[in-house]
Amino acid sequence: MNYLYKGVLSFVAVKLLANYRHLSLRALKIEAVKSYLHGVRMARLSALGLLQMGLVIGLICFGAALFHAGLFILLPWSIKAKAVLGLLLGAAYVVAGGLVLRAAMDERTWMEKSGATRMFKEATRPSTDDPT
Repeated sequence: MNYLYKGVLSFVAVKLLANYRHLSLRALKIEAVKSYLHGVRMARLSALGLLQMGLVIGLICFGAALFHAGLFILLPWSIKAKAVLGLLLGAAYVVAGGLVLRAAMDERTWMEKSGATRMFKEATRPSTDDPT
């Protein structure tokens, strides 16, 4: 009789573990699909953002070129003075662009804006259910 109970309990335990394994694998597959879809969405949004930024940069460059052309045509200065003004404006644009690019590519800013800093803090904080 004792073997019968052990056999029934073993059978139930095996069935429960098999069911748990099946459900765990399904949950893992669902999480993998969610992560993949999130990655596809982020890639799509990144591509759209790059296209938009390219359009904006192109429009800014075109506007700056038209501004300078009009400025150089209308100013009654000598050619040398206009060339110096062009050099000064060009240098100012290079410095301003470099500062903006430096601020946009700052690692700390990316970490905070992406939420990686918060995730890192959550992952490294002490566990509340740790028995030690």
